[in-house]
Amino acid sequence: MTSASDEPCPCVPEERAGAGHIERTAFYFESSGQSLFAWLHRAAGAGDHGVLICPPLGHEQVHAHRTLRHLADQLAAAGFTVLRPDYHGTGDSDGAVEDPQRLATWLANVADAAAWLRDMAGCRKISLVGLRFGAALAVQYAARHEVENLVLWAPVVKGRRYVRELSALAQTAQMAASEAEAGSIEAMGFVYTSEMVSDLSKIDLLSCTPRCKHALVAPISGDGGVLDHLTKHGMVAESVVLGGYPEMMAEPHDAVVPHEALKSISEWMKAKAPPMRAAAAISPSALVTAMQTGGARESIHRISSRPDLFGIVAEPAAHETALPWVVMANAGAAYRVGPGRLHVPLARQLAELGYPSLRFDINGIGDSAAAVPDKENDAYAATAFRDVSLVCDYLRTRQPGRPIVLMGLCSGAYVAFQSAAQLPDPAIIESILINPLVFFWKEGMVINDTNMDQLVAWREYGRAFFKWSHWKKLLTGKTRTGFVGSIKRFSGHLKPLAEKVGKKLVASLQPARPAVPEQDVECGHPARQDLAGDLQRIASAGRTLAMFVSDNDPGHFLLMYQARRKANQLIRQGRLQCHFIPNADHTFSTADARHRFHRMLSEHLHRRFGSAPASPEGTPKPGEGVLLASTVSS
Repeated sequence: MTSASDEPCPCVPEERAGAGHIERTAFYFESSGQSLFAWLHRAAGAGDHGVLICPPLGHEQVHAHRTLRHLADQLAAAGFTVLRPDYHGTGDSDGAVEDPQRLATWLANVADAAAWLRDMAGCRKISLVGLRFGAALAVQYAARHEVENLVLWAPVVKGRRYVRELSALAQTAQMAASEAEAGSIEAMGFVYTSEMVSDLSKIDLLSCTPRCKHALVAPISGDGGVLDHLTKHGMVAESVVLGGYPEMMAEPHDAVVPHEALKSISEWMKAKAPPMRAAAAISPSALVTAMQTGGARESIHRISSRPDLFGIVAEPAAHETALPWVVMANAGAAYRVGPGRLHVPLARQLAELGYPSLRFDINGIGDSAAAVPDKENDAYAATAFRDVSLVCDYLRTRQPGRPIVLMGLCSGAYVAFQSAAQLPDPAIIESILINPLVFFWKEGMVINDTNMDQLVAWREYGRAFFKWSHWKKLLTGKTRTGFVGSIKRFSGHLKPLAEKVGKKLVASLQPARPAVPEQDVECGHPARQDLAGDLQRIASAGRTLAMFVSDNDPGHFLLMYQARRKANQLIRQGRLQCHFIPNADHTFSTADARHRFHRMLSEHLHRRFGSAPASPEGTPKPGEGVLLASTVSS
C-alpha cells in the first residue's frame, strides 16, 4: 500500500521574527518508552542555551497554545534554542490523559525534554518557562536538576487550590458526567482521574528548593509566597506583573496574544543568560517524524509552505484499506487537536477501523502560521476553502484515487459544508457537519451567543407547544399561574422572541457583497445566502451530507428553517442524514458525550463505506507508542 506517511515530510514552517529567521520543526522524541510530540524553534545562528517551555494542562493548554508558539518564536529570535513539547496524553503526543501515574509521567517528560536539548541539540545551559501547571512541573524538575533560569508564569503554587479551581469549573458545566469515576473531575472537556486529583492535591511549590541562579515570578494576583521562598534559599528572584493573562486564556476564538508580556519574558531571559556559543547541528536521527500508537501510525506533514499548512496524518498501522480519507478542519480557533482534544482519539480510533485521517490547521490557526500576524485566529477565514483545496491536492498526490470525506465541528462544519458546495475536486464525496452554527458567512459577521440562545428558546417553545402533557396541565389549571396566567406568560415570551428572531433571520437572507474579489469567489465565502441552492449544488456534484447535532444545538433547526423542502428531499434520496446526540453540548465537553459521538460517527462511516478487519495481535496498545521514522529537517 502506498502510504501518506511512508515518506514523512519534514515540517519546517518559517516566520520572520525579530533578529533572526525562525525555523520551526515538528518531531517526536522518546520519553520513558513513550512517544511525545514537540516543536523545536531556532533562528539562524542559534545559541547553545536551551529553553524548555512547559505548557499548562487541559483547556488552559488549548487556550494558551498560540501564545506559547509566539513566546517560543520570541525566545528563538533572542538566540535561544527552544523546545515546546506536549506531555504524554496531551496534545499530539501518544496516550490519553486518563492513563495512570500522570504526575510521575509528566515529571519524567520534562526531564527527558531537557535531556533532549542537552544531548541532541547540544545545549550547555538549560532554562525553563512554565505556565500555570507547567510552572509547577518546572519547579519540581529544577529541584532535582541544576538549571540556569526559571520563569514561573501564573504558577500553580498549591495543588489543593488548583483542584478546587477545577472542581468549580466542573460544577459550572451545563451537564454533569453521568458515569464519572468517584473522586474524578471533568472540567472544560478534560478528565482528571481520582488518582490524578490525589497527586495534584499534594503539590506544594513551597516545599521545593529549585537549583537555579535566577527566577522570574509573574503571578496573577499574589505569588503565594513563592518569591520569598526562592529568595530565602539563595536565588536571585524577582516578581513582575505581566498584563494580558485573562485575554490570553479566553476561548481560542477570543484569545489575544499578550505580546508585551512575551517581550518582557524574552528580554529578562536574555539579560540573565550567560554568553552563548553557536549551537551544534542536530543529527537527522533526532528528528523523528512518525510514531505508532495502538493500531494507528501517525506522521507529521507540512502540506504547504505558502500558505503555511501543517497537519498530522493518522492511518492504519497494520492493514491495507481503500477506505476514504477523513479530513478534520479546525473547530473554531482551537488548534488541530480540537476542543477537549476531541480530534486526537477520534483520529486514532478511525485509523484502527481502516480510515486514514488528516487533522490540520487552516492558515492562521494553530501551527499553520499566517504570513501576516494580523490575519491570525480567524475561525471563518475566506481562505479556508483554498486551504481545503490544497489539502485535497496534497492527499491526491500521495494516494491517487482515494476519496475524501470532509469533517468539521462548529466553524469547521461551515468549512466542510461550503467546500462541498464550491470546490470542484472529484475526490470529495461527503461532508460531515458537527454542530454547525451557520451555513453562510460574510466578512464582518460575528457569532452572537445571545442570538443562538434565542433560536434555541424559539425551538424549545415550539416543541413545548406540541406536547400534550403541557397542554393537559394548562387546560386543567395545574400550572402555577393558572390557565389565563400561563397563556399571558406564553404569549409574552413568544411575541418578542418571534419578532427578534424573525428580523435577524430575514436580515441574514439579504444578498451580501462577495467577501473576496470576483475572480476568487470559488475560494471564498459565497456571494449570497442560498442554503437550498448550496444543498442542490452538493447533490448535483454527487456528494452526500451527514449532520451530527447535540441536544439544544441549533444546526438542524436552522437547516430546516431555511431549506426544509430541499433538506427533506435530500433525506428521502439518502443524500442527507441527520444524527442526534442526546445529553451532549456544543463541544462534547464530557467523556460520555465524546464516547457517544465517536461511536455514532464510527457507525455512520461503517454503514456508508464499511470498515477494515481488526488489527492483528501484537500491535502496541494505546499508551505504548513507538517511534518509527526520521528525516532531515531542511
